[in-house]
Amino acid sequence: MTPPKPINSADAPDVYEPLSRTEKLEEDASLVGLAAADGLSALEVAAIVLIGLLVCPPLAILAVVVVVPILAAAVVLGLVAVVLTAPYLLFHHFRNPDGGHIPLLGRRLRRAGRAVIDLAPHRIVADARTGNPRAA
Repeated sequence: MTPPKPINSADAPDVYEPLSRTEKLEEDASLVGLAAADGLSALEVAAIVLIGLLVCPPLAILAVVVVVPILAAAVVLGLVAVVLTAPYLLFHHFRNPDGGHIPLLGRRLRRAGRAVIDLAPHRIVADARTGNPRAA
């Protein structure tokens, strides 16, 4: 098998042939145009950022000076609370695992369910008509 011969048309320049002066000039003009377009887009982005900074500095100052320290303090206090309360909660949980929490939860859920049902529109209308609202 013989290696394929490269197909060269009469119009196509050879790849290894140095560029003529006209081709070099065209290549440089293309690069200059590309650099100018990139420079303009960078200038547009810089203008948008500048306008944003001129319009929103109070919000940026508020975010950096007020919100960030408050969030950091909340995270630190939350971690301290977890570290301090975890042993207490674990001790009470393992000391009395059947502390009657399930019946208490059931009573509270039944009471909350009755309260939601009492807020149904037909119940409110019926109580308003009788002029005798149900006692809570």
